[in-house]
This record gives sequence, C-alpha cells and structure tokens, in this order.
Amino acid sequence: MNTTRLLQPRYRDLLRRGIGLFFAFFLALQAGPAAAEAEAEADIVTREIAGAEFEDVTFALVNAIAAEGITPPSLSEFSDMLRRTAPDLGHSPTLFDQARIYTFCSASAAARLSAESPHHIVLCPLSIAVYRITADSPVVHLGYRRSASTAGGSAVDALLERIVERTAESVR
Repeated sequence: MNTTRLLQPRYRDLLRRGIGLFFAFFLALQAGPAAAEAEAEADIVTREIAGAEFEDVTFALVNAIAAEGITPPSLSEFSDMLRRTAPDLGHSPTLFDQARIYTFCSASAAARLSAESPHHIVLCPLSIAVYRITADSPVVHLGYRRSASTAGGSAVDALLERIVERTAESVR
C-alpha cells in the first residue's frame, strides 16, 4: 500500500488551511490601521455652527466654560503652530484657516475619574477645539474627545456636551 497517496489529501487540506489563515492574517493586518482610525474617529464629537464668526464662537465657549464654575481655560493657537512649523515639517501651512484648542479642568470631574482609576489622570485636562477649515467656510466647528467608558467618563462627556451646547446656543 502506498502511504504517500493516502497522505496527499491531508497535506493538501493543511496547505489550503495554512494559506487561508495566512491571507486572513494579512487582511487583518491591513484592516488594523483603518479599524483603529475608525475607532478613534468614533471617539471624536464635533458640532458645526454655521454662519457664526470665529471670534464669537470662541468668546461663547470661554463663557460656557465659566458658566460651569470652571476657571478660565488655557489657550493653544493650533493653526498658528501649524503655520510656523510647516516649512520645517513639510505640511501645508493652511490646514486650518483658524484653529484653537481650549484646555481646562473640572476638579469634580478629575476627582471622580481619578477615584475610578489613578490611571485616568491622563484624561485631564479636558479640551475643546474650535476651528474653521477654510477661510471661505461659513462653518465653525467645535470638537472634543469622549472620555472613559465609566460613570465618571459619562459625567465628563455630559459636561463637555453641555459646554458645547451652551456655546452653540449663545451664537445663534
């Protein structure tokens, strides 16, 4: 009896499965960055405010933060930084017409998050970005990242949502 003939179908089957697993693994590697990007996008909340002046939105945002009893935010002139670094880094100096990031901390939110996990320290400070993508756009965007998937994180998300909603209401 020729044992090679009996083993051939088994080897062929193993080879097919191996090739199939290889391609599945390869496709998973290719989908990984796209899936991670989609997941990161899901954690970003944006609100469009059409027809408002950029300075009016930023003024309303600072007031909305103060209305929550939070000290005035720190300001990062994000679009200025990108314009300044464009020649050295090779990106377009006009990625945004205007873009600012306001960072602030709610002591009660920080304490609640930290009580849930000391590692939640990385979730503070909170930030809200205000940006206009192109100069001729009538839309100013407000954006923030969702917090942790915990009760404290939900409270932070509600706080950020209230601030963004109050800002939008103020410039209508």
